[in-house]
Amino acid sequence: MNLNPAISEPLFVSTSEHVTVNTLFDTRRVKKDGTYPIYIRVCCRHDKLYLPTGVSLTDDDYAKALVVKTGSTNICKAKAQVSQVFKKVVSAVNALTAENNFSLEALKSTLAGPQKTQANKSTLLEYWIEFGESKNTHKTREQYTNALKCFYRYLGCSITSTVDEADPKQKTLVVKGKKAKVLPMFVTELVIEDWQHYMETQGLSDSTKSMYLRALRAVMYSLGNANMISKTPKFSIKSGTRRKEDFIPVSDIIKIRDYEGHGKKAADWWIILYLCNGSNLKDLAKLEWDDDYFFKNELSYVRGKIADKVKVTVHIPVTEPLQLLLSKYGTEPEKGKRVFPQILLNAQTEAEMESRTHDFNRQIRKGMQGVCAKLGIRPVTASTARNSYITTLTWHGISDAFIDSMVGHVDSKNVLRGYQGTISPKKRLKVNDLLFIDPEIEEEDE
Repeated sequence: MNLNPAISEPLFVSTSEHVTVNTLFDTRRVKKDGTYPIYIRVCCRHDKLYLPTGVSLTDDDYAKALVVKTGSTNICKAKAQVSQVFKKVVSAVNALTAENNFSLEALKSTLAGPQKTQANKSTLLEYWIEFGESKNTHKTREQYTNALKCFYRYLGCSITSTVDEADPKQKTLVVKGKKAKVLPMFVTELVIEDWQHYMETQGLSDSTKSMYLRALRAVMYSLGNANMISKTPKFSIKSGTRRKEDFIPVSDIIKIRDYEGHGKKAADWWIILYLCNGSNLKDLAKLEWDDDYFFKNELSYVRGKIADKVKVTVHIPVTEPLQLLLSKYGTEPEKGKRVFPQILLNAQTEAEMESRTHDFNRQIRKGMQGVCAKLGIRPVTASTARNSYITTLTWHGISDAFIDSMVGHVDSKNVLRGYQGTISPKKRLKVNDLLFIDPEIEEEDE
């Protein structure tokens, strides 16, 4: 619904940090009886949602409603009805905000109530799938799907996908097992605690565990709001530990580099991520041989995570160790050709690319569980490679501004960001040549 702002004063207004809720007397939509409808308008940043109140008034009656307090007149009753709907919307907004799950789609789903969902949503799986698919962006939908897969694998179910015959690019998730049809009430604090332990045994990073738990919490909160469960399970989600603790020292990185045995391929790929400035596998999947490689001995790409906000180019110096791995796992250098086509294979759509990248990441993570166990070091993930790259350079005394430019961080308050091009390829190579030099040994020698 596209409505222009009403010129009249709102009956009720509620404002929080990011969300404003107010009534809207829509003078552009006159009804046959000469009245105008009143909506509840929810504004979140640049997006708006309009919700009907079922109340319509004339210009004169609306003017009276603005000043009337209480009473039994039709105007008072109309204002009370608008107030009831307004309070319901504000309550839902505050609850979603408190759960860190607010979006206009989540608000619509919450306000829809059990009448919309309860009739044909008997299992947790069915509700979880539809709730995730209601999200606006593909990335968010994918997060809910990945959390669902992890949860049902924990329950002992098998996860597969079937292709839609009418549209081969569309896939349907298939979950099979004794617990595939558990009801929402199955999820208790004890079950969630056990799932968290399972995720730890699978070697998932703290950030991934937090993301999955937030997805489940949003699903359970929505179920509670729809009166499909009598009690919403409460649980805490750890945060803020990834950057401080999710890294390994150079001494352990060297062990992974030199590892020979089962899981060697996973170890090599983890080292590739580390040597490529701790890059995201999604970015490396689309990495191509370009002029930077042929003329500057560097690989480069525009960082995808922030590409819709600002274009930041990441330059990866091709050190000798990285060149060895490129020769082993990369394609023959040819301008415009992908360096690592084995990541995406024939994936074309955004959904297919997300799925392939996730599966490839999962293979690395699973392989590294065994490698790290054999080496006697802490389990690592793709995010550990990025954090270890940053930590290694920090321990070598490289400036924060230089490290930010290497990994593609952006800080609009830092003037140096506008001069990243002044850092020469030779200097970048010199810095990345430090990645297998243990700064702790250097300190001991001094």
